[in-house]
Amino acid sequence: MSRILAVDWGTRRVGLAISDESAMLARSLPTLSVRGIKDAVRQVDAVARESEAGTIVVGLPVHDSGAESESSAAARRLGGALAARGHRVVYLDERLSSEKAREILADRGDTRPQPGRVDAVAAALLLQEYLDAPSSSV
Repeated sequence: MSRILAVDWGTRRVGLAISDESAMLARSLPTLSVRGIKDAVRQVDAVARESEAGTIVVGLPVHDSGAESESSAAARRLGGALAARGHRVVYLDERLSSEKAREILADRGDTRPQPGRVDAVAAALLLQEYLDAPSSSV
């Protein structure tokens, strides 16, 4: 079974998480600093290939109502460009993942996390949600 990579898209930072080989557990990877979508595609593609990820889960930042946002369109462009490079891409609602990540970090005593730490934890939460979902075809 191959690994699964999760992407928490941001215009300046991209949070990443990778599954174990059994696709049961998610762990954060270092957050990428990016300069636009082309740079993000290049860097995420490199991480996916290096980690031998068979699937990339791209988080869709949607509004509380469930409607997609401008950031969702950018995340879909990122996913589309990764698919064009030969990756299997799936999208997952990432609503409130950053807030949940901040809560987790605060519970651990990290009330002022380093830049990128929230993104990395949010990516791990996104990936774990995907791995735990009964409908995910892992």
